[in-house]
Amino acid sequence: MTRRKVLGWCAAGCVGLGMSQFDNRNDLRIERSQLKLPRWDADGFTAAFLSDMHTDSRQQGERAAHAARMAIQEKPDVILVGGDFVSSMSPMALPLALSFVDVLMESKIPCYAVLGNHDYWVKETPRVIRELSSKLQTKRSRLLRNETVEVSGVTIAGVDDGIAGRDRHDFLARHHDKNTLLMFHEPDFVVRVDKRASLMLAGHSHGGQMCLPFGISLHTPRGAKKYIKGFYDHAKVPLYVSRGIGTVGPDRRVFCPPEVSILTLSGA
Repeated sequence: MTRRKVLGWCAAGCVGLGMSQFDNRNDLRIERSQLKLPRWDADGFTAAFLSDMHTDSRQQGERAAHAARMAIQEKPDVILVGGDFVSSMSPMALPLALSFVDVLMESKIPCYAVLGNHDYWVKETPRVIRELSSKLQTKRSRLLRNETVEVSGVTIAGVDDGIAGRDRHDFLARHHDKNTLLMFHEPDFVVRVDKRASLMLAGHSHGGQMCLPFGISLHTPRGAKKYIKGFYDHAKVPLYVSRGIGTVGPDRRVFCPPEVSILTLSGA
C-alpha cells in the first residue's frame, strides 16, 4: 500500500462524507473584499461580481435569481457577470438564464456581462448569444465581447471566452491605463491580458466545487489550475476569482459554498 493510495482514499472519504453531511450548494454567501489596486484612483467604487450560473435546472435558476437579488441589495456601482450562463440546452436552461438577467434589469444599476466556455459548448450557441445580447442591450447594460464601456469614470472591459478561442486583447485604448476592470472567464488566462488593467475578474473554477475541509480543492478545470479562488495581487494584473453560483456535474458543493462577490476598490 502506497502513501498516495492512502491519501487518495482519505480524500475520497472526506468528499463522500461531505456530500452526505455538508452539501452547501444553497448556502449563498456574500464575500465582501476591500481591494487595493495599482493604477486606480476611483476610491470607493464598488462592483458586485456574479459568475457561473449554469441555469440548467429549476433549482439552479432559483439560486441564480436569488444571487442577483442579493447583489442588488448591496447597491453597488456596477454589477458584473462573468459567464457560463448555461451549460446545456435543456428546455428550461436558456429561459432560466434570461429570467436571471430580468432580475438584474429590474434595478437601475448598470450591468455588464461576458460569456464563458460552457456558453460556447452548448448546441445552440448562436441562439444563446443572440437572446442574451438582446436582453442586455440597454443604455446601462450590455454583453461585452472584446469591448469596453464607461461607468462613472471606470472602464469596464469584457474579454470573450479564452477556451473557445474568442478572446482578443488589443481593444484597450491609450487612455485605459487606470481605473480599468477587466472580465475574462478563465483565471489562468490572466497571462494573456493587457497589463494596464487594474483588476481582472474571473470565475470558471467554482472554487473546486467538491473540496476537502477548509476549502482545499481536489480538482479544477483547464484554465483554473493555478488561480482557484480569492484575490491574487501578484498575478500579471491583480486578479479576483469567484467560487461562482452554480454547479457542473453533480448538483453538489462540498466545503465550497457559492458566492456573491462585493468588491470595494481603492488605490494601492
